[in-house]
Amino acid sequence: MGDELETWLLDAGDEIIRKESLSGAASLTPLEHAIYSLWVIDYAVRNSGTLDPMEELYPNALQELLTFSRSSNLPSLSVWLPSARNEQMFCNAYYNHFSAACAELQQLHVRA
Repeated sequence: MGDELETWLLDAGDEIIRKESLSGAASLTPLEHAIYSLWVIDYAVRNSGTLDPMEELYPNALQELLTFSRSSNLPSLSVWLPSARNEQMFCNAYYNHFSAACAELQQLHVRA
């Protein structure tokens, strides 16, 4: 399931990036902002093992995704994201939490 979710996130992120490029950031829905935020976090951790690339791509990704997850009652994301205060612990445990967290966003996206 993890590989399917990773593929879904990459594809959804690509669609969102194209939409933003064509129509601007204001055209994105809150869910699209949340998916993009997870895409940025995923990109950072998978490519560097840190959150450093996030600072360049979308520095507010963690906070925006946490705010969205709490307002949308997404328990996996809401519980997991605050652990990013300890970046090393967050990145080390990333793959253990990714599937459940990504699945929450995917379910919302399918219903949208």
